[in-house]
Amino acid sequence: MQAVSTSTIVTGAKARVLVLRALSMGARAIGSSLGPYGRGLMYDGGSGGPQHSSSGLDIARRVTEESGAGTVALRILRDALWDVQRDLEDGTARTACIAVALYAEAAKHVAHGTGPALLCKEIQQLQSEMPALVEAQRCEAADGFDVARSACADEDIARTLSDAYSASSEKGAIDIQQGTGSDIRLERYSGYCLDVVPEAAGLSTEEQGLRVEMDSAHVLVVNEILSDFGPLARVLEQFALHSKSLVIVARGFEGVAHSTLTANRAALRMHVLGLIPAEVGEQAMHLLDDLCAATGATVISEETGTSMANVRPSMLGRTSRLILERGRAIFSEPNGDVNAIHARRALLSAQAASQRYLALDREKLQRRAARLAGNWAVLRIGGRTHWEAEQRAGSARAALAALAASRASGVVEGGGQALLSVAASLIKLKADSAGDVRRAALDCIAAGCRAVAVQLAGNAGGSIVESEFKYRTVDPLSTTLAILQHAISVAATMLTVEVLIC
Repeated sequence: MQAVSTSTIVTGAKARVLVLRALSMGARAIGSSLGPYGRGLMYDGGSGGPQHSSSGLDIARRVTEESGAGTVALRILRDALWDVQRDLEDGTARTACIAVALYAEAAKHVAHGTGPALLCKEIQQLQSEMPALVEAQRCEAADGFDVARSACADEDIARTLSDAYSASSEKGAIDIQQGTGSDIRLERYSGYCLDVVPEAAGLSTEEQGLRVEMDSAHVLVVNEILSDFGPLARVLEQFALHSKSLVIVARGFEGVAHSTLTANRAALRMHVLGLIPAEVGEQAMHLLDDLCAATGATVISEETGTSMANVRPSMLGRTSRLILERGRAIFSEPNGDVNAIHARRALLSAQAASQRYLALDREKLQRRAARLAGNWAVLRIGGRTHWEAEQRAGSARAALAALAASRASGVVEGGGQALLSVAASLIKLKADSAGDVRRAALDCIAAGCRAVAVQLAGNAGGSIVESEFKYRTVDPLSTTLAILQHAISVAATMLTVEVLIC
């Protein structure tokens, strides 16, 4: 006997009503987080207890169910916001507001007889006109603090970050991490840095975890796990005889090699230290290559045809000082060839640019390139609670992304004002347009552009007075354009949804 389907097919206007209802509910939650007067979302985390979020993407994840026809639109929106967060590190709430308002206006025009397919096509075609309209809103360059403060609700973080960025503006040169306590701490570093495992070979139990410094150190880089020094023993003897410092960076130390380093340092006061990269596998190999470029060393590895048996003095790198502290080895004034370092950094930057869809890999590559430059910093951000620390660190990353984008592309007025001006330009274009579908499409995008200012005013209790702020509100031009383009794309996609199966 054939099973009878219990599915219900909803089409046309009824389907659009369901889509708009779901989007409106999502926009209500996501939009509430927008701007300096935004509010966070509290949700049930199950066994982990209540959880808090003020990120547009995270809120979209929490309000979106994974099944049912009524969730289709929100799932499309959530995925689009993931793309925005990946590419821009900010702007998810603005994207949601624009997309939902644009779709709502489009649904009105469709209800009055405009064909959804034709309207969708016209909206997509208008995307090509957005760059010029946004570019027309370019305004006078802003102070770094104004840019950071517009993207970050915490004035102290914005000030610290803008000052650090002015001193080191390269992508990846500032690493933002959650810290302990509620303080904001900026740590500046000069020289090449290698993250290493906490326990260094050669240090006694009492010395582990303490700050260690070595002056005028030679650097031996080995892409192997050392269990016995073998032919290298004669090299170690020469370093001991002449009281020279040697740092051996290898994939690991075990057995005789590990005990030899410890015994020599303890008994002979030999200035030798064994370090292991914190990364493993292929990533560790890449970091060893970076270290070779920075210090002028030649990597000892079977892959390159070198071995411990033929180590020569010319294969050793140099650094004026090594500082080992808290899992970081800082090679101050390393002796690498300037051209080799430049070529290595160019390679890393090109690889980072190609990793559009892998944010973590992109950030690692940018960090490696910045560390080769020898001028970088770590901003540790704490909070009174884990929620607060997480939120502050997230807003700091948004501010850092805004600083980089504004330097690259310039700025427009923030607070939704630039988009309001774009909306006004679209209405002027509407007056000169002949086709009904094009006029409807212009109406839709204009409605989307007005949505950010409307939501901000709503979050502020009805209106925003510019004099309330102690800073100039600005947004990066490129970020504003990208947000608008993403929102138009997702709204146009949802406009094509004509059938829902419940």
